[in-house]
Amino acid sequence: MTEKQTKVLGVVLAGGLARRMGGQDKGLLLYRQRPMIDYALDAIRPLVDRLVINANRNQDRYRQWGLPVLADQDGSFAGPLAGILTAMRFAPHETLLVMPCDSPLITTRHLRRLLTTLEARQADICVAFDGRRLHPVFLALRSGLEDSLAAFLASGQRKIDVWLAQHHTVRADYHDQPDIFMNINTMDELSELQAGQPENTRPEMTDAGLSFAEKTTAVDEKGLVRDIELVGERALTLYVDKQEIVTLMTIGTHPELLTLGYLKNQGFIESLADIKVVQVDWATEAVAVVTRRGAADFTKQLARRTVTTGCGQGTVFGRLIDKLRSIKVARLRIRQSLLYALLDTIREHNAIYKKVGAVHGCALCSGSRIDFFVEDVGRHNAVDAIAGYMWLNGIPGEGRIFYTTGRLTSEMVIKVTQMGIPVLLSRSGATHMGLEMARQAGVTLISRAKGKHFLILHGADNIDLDCF
Repeated sequence: MTEKQTKVLGVVLAGGLARRMGGQDKGLLLYRQRPMIDYALDAIRPLVDRLVINANRNQDRYRQWGLPVLADQDGSFAGPLAGILTAMRFAPHETLLVMPCDSPLITTRHLRRLLTTLEARQADICVAFDGRRLHPVFLALRSGLEDSLAAFLASGQRKIDVWLAQHHTVRADYHDQPDIFMNINTMDELSELQAGQPENTRPEMTDAGLSFAEKTTAVDEKGLVRDIELVGERALTLYVDKQEIVTLMTIGTHPELLTLGYLKNQGFIESLADIKVVQVDWATEAVAVVTRRGAADFTKQLARRTVTTGCGQGTVFGRLIDKLRSIKVARLRIRQSLLYALLDTIREHNAIYKKVGAVHGCALCSGSRIDFFVEDVGRHNAVDAIAGYMWLNGIPGEGRIFYTTGRLTSEMVIKVTQMGIPVLLSRSGATHMGLEMARQAGVTLISRAKGKHFLILHGADNIDLDCF
């Protein structure tokens, strides 16, 4: 029997009075020449089966988006919980995904974390947490909580955190990017956000991440037919200014970041400001990158390539191996106990591998905390996606640890060195060339790291053995 699919109702909250903005309707205010609600709808739409807007004013204008517009049933502007309750009563769905209309930095990728955490932890509610405080209007929750919410509001209470505390509520951790939750409460804040996000500092990008698994059937050792999932694998051909560069085989969960990281790590483009557009189109299995200078010529980079031992035959273009000789990473001392704590944390993150296998995982870590985790069919893809994430967000490699489930090959060391990361950690083994490159660049190289075991291949003086 095929597993029942969870139906998700998306709810964008635009029902407040916006008193600090002089009563203006925040969802209709322009950010980068678009109403702010546009950004919320774009972010939430790919993740839901149906989408509604909660609004108590300007309903005819909101209906121009072609979606149901729901007013709070009592018309009292009783806050976001009233809008959520109205949505629960609108249509039968197992799960609600909720966000406000005034946070234009939120993307589909950010919201997906709420749903995956809710499912992984089998909770009633999942709320966003930036490492310092909750953001309680960013929620994934079960519609079965309708009676509880109705009773709570009927009692005259309004505070979301009080209601959350009555249920099995878990946190989706966004400490790696707390600034994305900036919501606009005043016109000054809107002006500051506009000024701080100039158009020419970041490329215009799609948000075309795919689901990682496909359903199929298999016959087990007892002759029984079972419903299973296999990891998805798609070809993605990369073009820069209409010039074909490479075809990557990928799960496709982070195609834009993969593209950025690949171009950065392979030495095609040095400055993020040179990239104008990154547009992924799965219908053609292609990603088009447009540079600001136009008609880029990569003949020299394409002329010399080395096929590496990376899964999917990753390639190192140009003279990256020669370039490595001039790079030395900053030293980082870490404790053995910190390594153990990090390995414990990583065990909770291999979600795709635990479910369907057939992938490698990589993580960017600060101490025992995971900043960004990616799984893909090849470890080099996961590395490039993390490199793209760092490049896009201006995150330095200094003081960080890189974890991979794959082998510590020359390609892995080259990429991590270019990212400026001083410690490379793997649950797998290493190649001798990988070790030689780590010695050359000053990268602390640790293999066979699992449970309470590890082997320091280089940089033993950077590890304080405090657990024996």
